[in-house]
Amino acid sequence: MPDGLDFRRTWLWNQAFVNPRTDSSTEEQEYFRGQFLAMRSKVEQLVNRIAVDMPGMTVHDVSHLDALWETASLVADGNVTVNPPEAFVLGASILLHDSAMSLAAYPGGVDDLKQTIAWQDSVARLSLAAEESGGEAIDPDHLSQALIGQIVPDVLRRLHAEHAEVLAGQAWLTKDGQQIYLIDDPELRHFYAQTIGRIAHSHWWSVQKVEDELSQDLGAMAQRTSKLVDKVKLACLLRIADAIHLDSRRAPRFARVLTRPMGISDIHWAFQERLAKPHVELDAVVFTAGKAFCHEDAEAWWLAYDTLNSVDRELHDVDLLLRNRGREVLKARRVKGAGSPEMLARTVETQGWRPVDARLQVSDVPRIVENLGGSKLYGDDPTVALRELIQNGADAVQARRRIEDRPVTWGSITVAIENRDGSPWLIVEDNGIGMSEMVLTGPLLDFGTSFWRSPLALEEFPGLMAAGMQAIGRFGIGFFSVFMLGSEVKVFSRRADRGKETGRLLEFNGGTSMRPILAPANPKQLPIDGGTRVEVKLKKDPTKRGGLLYPGIYGGKLSIERLVAAVAPALNVEIAVRTTDLPNPIARPGDWIQMSQNAIVGRLNPQKTLSDEKESDRTFIRPLTDSKNQIVGRAFISPDRYAWQADGGWVTVAGLRANQLRNVQGILLGEADTASRDVATPLADTVALAAWATEQATIIAEQVLDEERQAKTAEIVLECGGDTGSLKIIKWGADWLSKAEFIERLRSTRRLLISFDGEFSYDEEADDIHPKEFRQDFRQADDVAYTLKFEGAVLKGSSGTWPKTGSRPEDWADSNVATLVRSLISDVWGDNVDYTTELGVIGKVNAEEIRRELRVYSGAGADQFEDIDY
Repeated sequence: MPDGLDFRRTWLWNQAFVNPRTDSSTEEQEYFRGQFLAMRSKVEQLVNRIAVDMPGMTVHDVSHLDALWETASLVADGNVTVNPPEAFVLGASILLHDSAMSLAAYPGGVDDLKQTIAWQDSVARLSLAAEESGGEAIDPDHLSQALIGQIVPDVLRRLHAEHAEVLAGQAWLTKDGQQIYLIDDPELRHFYAQTIGRIAHSHWWSVQKVEDELSQDLGAMAQRTSKLVDKVKLACLLRIADAIHLDSRRAPRFARVLTRPMGISDIHWAFQERLAKPHVELDAVVFTAGKAFCHEDAEAWWLAYDTLNSVDRELHDVDLLLRNRGREVLKARRVKGAGSPEMLARTVETQGWRPVDARLQVSDVPRIVENLGGSKLYGDDPTVALRELIQNGADAVQARRRIEDRPVTWGSITVAIENRDGSPWLIVEDNGIGMSEMVLTGPLLDFGTSFWRSPLALEEFPGLMAAGMQAIGRFGIGFFSVFMLGSEVKVFSRRADRGKETGRLLEFNGGTSMRPILAPANPKQLPIDGGTRVEVKLKKDPTKRGGLLYPGIYGGKLSIERLVAAVAPALNVEIAVRTTDLPNPIARPGDWIQMSQNAIVGRLNPQKTLSDEKESDRTFIRPLTDSKNQIVGRAFISPDRYAWQADGGWVTVAGLRANQLRNVQGILLGEADTASRDVATPLADTVALAAWATEQATIIAEQVLDEERQAKTAEIVLECGGDTGSLKIIKWGADWLSKAEFIERLRSTRRLLISFDGEFSYDEEADDIHPKEFRQDFRQADDVAYTLKFEGAVLKGSSGTWPKTGSRPEDWADSNVATLVRSLISDVWGDNVDYTTELGVIGKVNAEEIRRELRVYSGAGADQFEDIDY
């Protein structure tokens, strides 16, 4: 290093180790200085490996570590002093703070990393991403070198600050078994290693945690000094020195050419390679650029702007911390130009363009949240908010199960409606993992950001992703639906692994239009065993039309028990309703797989009375399984009575109600297609669906006497890819015929008059009789047949129908049954069978002939028929 940049010329170095001191002897200064230099020579070899293991990063070798003496001195000069042991601890912390970003910091290399929770989390995240993009899950025991190359930098980055805490006391073994340490003197190492590690680790902590964890000074090492070590002061010096070292020494131009960083790393290089060493003017750190940023460098300039704003916040927070302690404060308190692109451009210059902070922004955030998180996304259904609150609770319970290795049936959610001072309140409480203050004020309020998919989740709960956590919530908008119910909301929460004193209350008194209030929660108000409780004052009487218990989706007024069961019919967490002091469980994990047909229909359709249905109608329910023999549904075919109204069951997403089924009652597990989770695609594959539909055909043909219902069922069976078996499919004369019966009749005739437009009905223009006469006295001709005009789709929406496995060609408007009938005619009478369309007699009303347009098929003689196996 050139003498002009030597760290041994800096203010802090000379003030601690070189200049005569009245409080320390020359021998003491030389001892601590010598120990630091010996440690530096070893760490230099360690950090030289960072560029190999973390390709693309800016310079993190010993030149960066040396430069931190300079940047620390820049903000301390004349204001902050350090004694010899403090200088040693500070220097050692500087050396170690980034040293663990190399595999060399782990004596066992990659094998050591593989034992960490961070490695397991990283593999799990990659596997989840692969599955969500349509690929296969990753086998953690058989990782390719390419995947390892992705995982190692990610894990090193996440663990480097934590692992820095142990490096000062960690041993490396030589081939002959000798132990080598970074600090040679065992007494010095024993006394200071822990403090060095904690301060090195602290550069990734919040300033608040620095104050909480390091506020107690370390006493003197009696054998060598009488001086204390101010840990907070050293931690502040380290974090500020590291933050402001952003000049071209971190990003040499030639190194960039050789390294060829990609993406955001390349942009970091682009702005840092232009920056000069910062200097201080009055109380401000000033950054300048040796070369202006041209138009094509605008992205790099804006990254510089964002980075320097972060440095400014660090300076502000550190200054506040040090002033509150009543001790020495740094010379610099801010970054010149931070917060104003125009002001920063005066020192970090641009050329040919002017930075104006005119990026896309939302002026009325509350309105956007209210619209996109409320009725504009979810519609006017108030039960959606209840569903979303239950979903949040289910995610929290699942997380606690994973973290604490609890059984899959553990955990519960309790729902209640209470009257408080004449106003109804909805309460949803879970005993899940709970939220820290950081989560309550961060991801919970970050519209569009799911906590479970954020980096904070990995920091708050290491190992959660590796434990298989797959949250229901993916879009970070569900919580805001609560404001559909009311503007006064209270969120009580505490982390299950922390004391009651950490519990917090986040209170909204004006919906999203006012800032929430955060306060310590009264321990008596918190869930007893940790978790979260959300309370919302209902703006509508829940028992009035449009209220929570009188939603339009179910048609009438409901009890809270039936509503909750319908909203979450297949959740993997127990749900209870509290109407008295004790909660009453109404749904348990997996109970939908064992419960009776009547019970499951009653749960899904809370307004439906079963007394008007024959019990036999409820004996058809059967499971649907996937290729792994996992149950992905329990349902039965039940043709809708009316085309515009579906009786059916529901598709559920993670056990929560999504979209309603047509022609089918029961539950099909699904995967959400939209953020609002009101459109989902069932998980059942075509093979499983066809097998289930064929079984339904057999059951219904045996047990249902209503032949028209059988014919409707046949249409649904075909839509699902199944075989109609003995179900009736066509009415020929007075008789409903199955597939086999239709074939036999075809073999005994040469002519067929048929309509594919459904049951014959009164036509005001064509018929000279009264409609009542037609309804009562119409008799169909013996040589005329028809198939029902009935839609057999199980799901129908703006995006199309499901399952779309029917046999009819896309350009035919006829039903699946009509397609089957035409196919049977061709099979029996030959592919070249002729037909014409003509006005023919379809039957009589008393003596009056009734005519309709029919398709007339002419077939071969019976002697030409071949045996056809159906």
